[in-house]
Amino acid sequence: MKRALSLFLILLLLLFGCRQPKVTADPAALYQGALEPDKVDLLFIAVGQGDACLIAFPTGERIMIDTGPFESRDHLVDQLHALDVDRLDAIFVTHGHADHTGNLLTLVRRFDVPRVYFGGSEGDYGDLLNKVRRRGVTCTPLQEGDRFPFGEAALTVLSPLKNRAYDDENGSSAVLRLTYGDNAALFMADATMQTEEYMLFRYHRSELSADVLKVGHHGSNGSSSLRFIRAVFPALSVISVGRNNEYGHPTAEVLLRLGLVGTRVLRTDEVPAVQITLDGREARVVE
Repeated sequence: MKRALSLFLILLLLLFGCRQPKVTADPAALYQGALEPDKVDLLFIAVGQGDACLIAFPTGERIMIDTGPFESRDHLVDQLHALDVDRLDAIFVTHGHADHTGNLLTLVRRFDVPRVYFGGSEGDYGDLLNKVRRRGVTCTPLQEGDRFPFGEAALTVLSPLKNRAYDDENGSSAVLRLTYGDNAALFMADATMQTEEYMLFRYHRSELSADVLKVGHHGSNGSSSLRFIRAVFPALSVISVGRNNEYGHPTAEVLLRLGLVGTRVLRTDEVPAVQITLDGREARVVE
């Protein structure tokens, strides 16, 4: 019986994989698209094995969620300049790992950043936040329930939850939910299945549902349970991951679970950036 079930799951994975479009783009190249000023733009930039997402609002405000690893520094700066971004109104770093914080100081220096918000404990960042503060930047910890308005859009902190213990820094990553009209995008950082279980217990399904899911922990098998993905029920799922990375991300199991929900999977190891626009009614991939 177990053998038959395994074969069935493998067949599903193969079927799902065959339905994906063939990708030939070089993810190291600069993305040549343009931001759409009348919409909320999500730009998941290819920074190798790490996370970096630019969000541009109709108000003209620009923010980053995470900053990628240090070795992507020049590419990230060039990409932002290619998009005519010369200032960032805030940076949100979800936790202290280097593949999320590696370019924080660089972006603060080059893009006139006034505010940094950080998830997890300040001690997780070593001396990094002190270096940022010495440049006159306000650094504020993120807490459950914090809400940041950007015109008609808003970013809300869903996790880490108060009075909950987490096994590691990944589990206590700041999970952020963006809303704009009827649209929502859920940014899972490196959150684990433990984080997901806490959130499923804490929130109503309507508070977790999203058009866009930034898949947790680069597609690691320790994140993205089927129960959680079904609760979010995203139309689009983005995996921020490095090409041929040593961890085997995204894992076949996570791709299978995403496939079972019917979401379209987009990956930064296959394209220079994934751009998704939200107009308050629908989420659209810019291709």
